[in-house]
Amino acid sequence: MRNRIVTIIFILYILFFAIGSFIIKDRVFSDMENRNLAQFPKASAKSIFSGDYSDEFESYMSDQIIFKDFLVKLKVTENKALNQTYVNGTFFAEGRYIRDYEENTAQIDKNVGFVNEFAQMNPELNIIWLMVPNASCIYKDCLPSNAVIDDQRKTMEHIKDKVDESIIFVDPSEELYNARDEYIYYKTDHHWTINGAYIGYKKLCDALKMEAVDVSEYNISVASDDFLGTLYSDAPVFNADKDKIIIYERKDGKYKVDYVDEGFSQDSLYNYYKLDIKDKYQVYLDGNHSIIRIYNDNNKSKDKNDDGEGKRDKIIVVKDSYAHCLLPLLADNYEEIIVVDLRYYHEKTVSDLAKEEGISDIIFINNIDFINTDDNFLWLM
Repeated sequence: MRNRIVTIIFILYILFFAIGSFIIKDRVFSDMENRNLAQFPKASAKSIFSGDYSDEFESYMSDQIIFKDFLVKLKVTENKALNQTYVNGTFFAEGRYIRDYEENTAQIDKNVGFVNEFAQMNPELNIIWLMVPNASCIYKDCLPSNAVIDDQRKTMEHIKDKVDESIIFVDPSEELYNARDEYIYYKTDHHWTINGAYIGYKKLCDALKMEAVDVSEYNISVASDDFLGTLYSDAPVFNADKDKIIIYERKDGKYKVDYVDEGFSQDSLYNYYKLDIKDKYQVYLDGNHSIIRIYNDNNKSKDKNDDGEGKRDKIIVVKDSYAHCLLPLLADNYEEIIVVDLRYYHEKTVSDLAKEEGISDIIFINNIDFINTDDNFLWLM
């Protein structure tokens, strides 16, 4: 009798999820996973006989199963309660998530080599490279005792040794570590917060002999207090602490941002409508774009040049997404910033763009995880 009851319950369970998955309208996008979901595949003789249709249908069923996000969260929460500390490349650390880090020395050397070659090919350019450590470096002692992870401090020293001497290399690791008890990295996302970016901004200004805008000149506000970032998506649990999205707005600041490829402009460094989506980090300059132009009409910024001039005229920033919350700060130091993301910008080389725009200074803003994995630096030349 007991076996019959178990069998009936199991059949009803399967029927519930099978019927529910077909009745409920298919989702196109998963906020949890931040990706498009598989849709019902179109059958053809070729796809059926090749086995492609079977694979596509399996992906469709996996993506569209009813209550998928809830079930995933339930499973991960259960595993965490059973002392599992590592899920999908992410550690459950003390008070936060931390992304795993395994040094890819060959990829790092290749990327540093591209930047060095770029500097040697363009000796007329002043090149500054801001390299940002990740939370795995600043909060390594918060990792579980059984975590095996490479040391980004050693990676930073390795990069310093490899970088061409003509490049001004900026390492804010010490300043960030000293501020580790402040809110400088998100707990559920792989980025630093704008508080952390302000520390990097001040270090960058020192290297450039520019005057950083004092924190007292900003209106600082919490734009959202329910941000759950990319690391949460990798390992979602029910009791995760939500992050805050913080905004630094210069008092009386005036700006214009041109999203060149997309063909739209706005008079703000922040895209507040992005606070309505899961990836709220996109509030900073609308997320990833191949090229954008930031114009500053604020006349208050001063640098420390002997000529006493105000903010500098124009610069190119070659970046990854860690730059997104730093650029609204750096915008006060330049008339115009041309922002290039080599993952998407392949229209011309950065060398050609610099010559065309009459650029003398180029800033690279990258985080160590990015240098460790990205393979797009060849687009510099």
